[in-house]
Amino acid sequence: MWFSKSPQMLGRRALVLGASMAGLLAARILAERFDEVWLLERDALPDGPAPRKGTPQALHAHGLLARGREILESLFPGFTAALEAQGALVGDLQANAPFVAAGRRFAHGTACGRAGIACSRLAVEAEVRRRVLALSRVRALTDVDILQPTLDEARPRVTGVRIAQRSGGAQQTLAADLVVDCTGRGSRTPAWLRDWGFDAPEEERVTVGIGYATTYLKREPQHAPGIAALVFAATPQLPMPGVLLAQEACADGVARWVVTLGGYAGDHPAPTLEGMRERARRMGDPALLRILREAEPLAPVTRYSFAHSQRRHFEKLRRFPQRFLVMGDAIASFNPVYGQGMSVAASEALALRDALATGLESLHARFFIAASKAIDVPWQLAVGADLAIPSVPGARPAPVRFVNAYLARVFRAAEHDPAVALAFMKVAHLVAAPASLFAPGMLVRVLRRAVRAEVSLPLEEVIH
Repeated sequence: MWFSKSPQMLGRRALVLGASMAGLLAARILAERFDEVWLLERDALPDGPAPRKGTPQALHAHGLLARGREILESLFPGFTAALEAQGALVGDLQANAPFVAAGRRFAHGTACGRAGIACSRLAVEAEVRRRVLALSRVRALTDVDILQPTLDEARPRVTGVRIAQRSGGAQQTLAADLVVDCTGRGSRTPAWLRDWGFDAPEEERVTVGIGYATTYLKREPQHAPGIAALVFAATPQLPMPGVLLAQEACADGVARWVVTLGGYAGDHPAPTLEGMRERARRMGDPALLRILREAEPLAPVTRYSFAHSQRRHFEKLRRFPQRFLVMGDAIASFNPVYGQGMSVAASEALALRDALATGLESLHARFFIAASKAIDVPWQLAVGADLAIPSVPGARPAPVRFVNAYLARVFRAAEHDPAVALAFMKVAHLVAAPASLFAPGMLVRVLRRAVRAEVSLPLEEVIH
């Protein structure tokens, strides 16, 4: 049944394809401006924090960056407290989540005052899903295959979506005033555009060949007092990313660690507990190795692989159908070792809200430009860091080599200088611009420490 249209509403019905994090956040924003928002999803949606077929990566360690947590808190007041009540650890980004690069921990000094949260991806998604589905304007239609959006070629404008029940039954078409594709990196939008006579977006790829192994361990107070997470950056000298993350208790009340360790281009940890211990020995952090040796395993080791990051430049298209958008991994899918996906989806949700403020006409143009700006910094951070790894193929122009050479000095300085460590953490958590690392005072701190450490290769030589 249609709801009556209020003055603030932009349309009667919006359809969101996929109940991913991006899809849920899109629905949250669209519920402000549409009488009905339908989430179309092929999987059954669990009532709580449980895995589903469409998100096989969800059982591996995931990070919610500070910027992402802050946006989710603004969209769902009490979000952080709700997760804390479920057993998530809320702590200081610098004091309680040490960052490790090339086997050296960053200095942490005093608390930085910026909160981080340690919990599972499943818990984050379940809390967002619970709150979104509680909205009176939102409903979920599950067990459906999305066949293709329908297009009015005369305008041209998307007018709805053809679907089919996966359990059998006739196809049907759902009419809509707006359709948003949140079906992930395998999105068929490029193919749909070609079918309709439009150009597909230019696609940028970075082949990383990431493979990682994950295990769950019983978390006890003596393991790492005061630590909610250990984050391991891949460096040219030690290209082994990883994370140790506290998680809420499982169903039987046992508090957990999740450990995910990875590698590039075939140098992947063996998917066994001993294989992960061997990788931890090479990574060189005593706490990580001690926990892998001493903590009680709670589940078998699992593995995951990720071939390439990809970004589709919808903002560059000159022609695009009206009343149709793409969000989340369907635009940009990042190397997962940087933990950016959920936070970028949250930033795109704010971009969607802003784009809707001036109506539906040319909405796609406003949104894709705004989303591109939200994606630019995390994409540049991830791609730049990946290109610092020798096994990652790709051109390395002088600016990339210069920045990576400087970041090597930032890492060296951060081992001893809490101010440098905090500045880098703010950039990594998307709450400060990368340019802040090049501020005059920061340059002095970084280069002074580099001189003291007798770093031999000047920046000028690196770019020639």
